[in-house]
Amino acid sequence: MSGQRTRTAYDREILRLAVPALGALVAEPLYVLVDTAIVGNLGTPQLAGLGVASTLILTGYYLFVFLAYGTTGTVARLLGAGERGRAAEQGVQSLWLGAGIGVALAAGGLVVAEPLVAAMGAEGEVREHALTYFRISMAGVPALTLVLAGTGYLRGLQDTRTPLVVAVGTAVANIVLETWFVLGLDWDSPARRGRRCSCRSWPRPCTCAPSPVTSGRATSRSAPTVARSSPCRR
Repeated sequence: MSGQRTRTAYDREILRLAVPALGALVAEPLYVLVDTAIVGNLGTPQLAGLGVASTLILTGYYLFVFLAYGTTGTVARLLGAGERGRAAEQGVQSLWLGAGIGVALAAGGLVVAEPLVAAMGAEGEVREHALTYFRISMAGVPALTLVLAGTGYLRGLQDTRTPLVVAVGTAVANIVLETWFVLGLDWDSPARRGRRCSCRSWPRPCTCAPSPVTSGRATSRSAPTVARSSPCRR
């Protein structure tokens, strides 16, 4: 064996899918890093409250990330088998499932917010900040689960660029707005702080989630067109 890597016709295709997917995964942690730095300017209790609430929210996120990966595998298999209609139907079903899970999680989160924060050991002012952040963030949970399902559908169509554009675009917009609100306008009220954080989830389904619903067929080329022409694009 020569020890040299043999290039295949699939290398470029793998890179075309992998690089945007990696970028979309990196965009969110980078936003959270900037978000943490901005909240840190408000004070230690606020930052600690953010840490408690974020831990709870991200735990729920990772528990239901199957909405993305399960949808990707199913849609890709159906598309590869030439069953484009069934692939689109699977995307719609995943969106309905994501919406149902999101609504249930949001409602349940509001009910058990205090026990969850108490279980994390938060007390005093930290507890109040954590509760405020967590409760208001529940408004964005249905949008978050919808985006998970929509992202899984688009990846199954071999479209990883649209999720990248959505992730980067919303992260940049939220960083600019949050910096302006917190540092520029000095909106350091805990209630306003939580509202701004929860609102970052809402623009995403307006780009990703409607794709399977408004698409007439499931093809690897149709998803970007549908996403760009979606009537709820903001």
